[in-house]
Amino acid sequence: MRLFRPVSVTLVAAVLLVACDADGPITSPSAPDQSRHSTLASEDPGGPSEAEPDRSTETHPDEDTEERPVSEASADPNSIHVLVNKRNPLDPLDYAPSDLVTPEVALHGPQEAMQLRAEPAEALEELFAAADQEGHSLSMISGYRSYDYQVQVYDQHVAANGHEAADRISARPGHSEHQTGLAVDIDTPNAAETTLNQAFGDTPEGQWVAENSHEFGFIIRYPQGAEEITGFSYEPWHLRYVGRETARDVVERDLTLEQYWDQPPAPDYLDSEGG
Repeated sequence: MRLFRPVSVTLVAAVLLVACDADGPITSPSAPDQSRHSTLASEDPGGPSEAEPDRSTETHPDEDTEERPVSEASADPNSIHVLVNKRNPLDPLDYAPSDLVTPEVALHGPQEAMQLRAEPAEALEELFAAADQEGHSLSMISGYRSYDYQVQVYDQHVAANGHEAADRISARPGHSEHQTGLAVDIDTPNAAETTLNQAFGDTPEGQWVAENSHEFGFIIRYPQGAEEITGFSYEPWHLRYVGRETARDVVERDLTLEQYWDQPPAPDYLDSEGG
């Protein structure tokens, strides 16, 4: 049974305005610009399924190990290994997954953002169930966001703070991990004041997620001290699904996705001006 917690108008507005994860909106599809050209090479579809100190801006996998990463970055939006950041937009920009479902977990956000692709949705159900067995209550507050939805979120940040500030806290449409259906924001009803707040990482729930989410195929996509690589500040609430093997390997090597997949840092957009 899907569990819906009543969501006030104030909370929905907060999720839209405060959801400052690297998965935010982008420029309109009618006005192409250089920021839409991915730095990743094209890949055949059907890709395989499957608080930290300051980090170096080195983007090469751990040179102390001879083992190769278990996966590679993909430009295919249907792959669970698609790399989406300020340098690598989705192609097409208005991509929408075909297998969206609503996870059977506690939901705490706007209904239009309560879906994920089928594989990460099942993994999230398992993660939440395991957390519950350990006495940790979690809620899903945002999953898949369409291109148009991201436009609204990003434009609200621009209106409130300007392009430069908006680009630090919200991804442009088409550059959002949420648009892949592989990313999810979570919180805990035990500490509502930490929703979409770095303080979530200090809660028992946030610490449990940081220590265990990789066992279910998720990583904390924007770890502490990695802003110059990922382009976004620490977001302990933002999980990205990459599959169990990859997630375990990323965590074991203590790397960002950019580093793990040997891709350049993405601290800003190729086009430095907001669209």
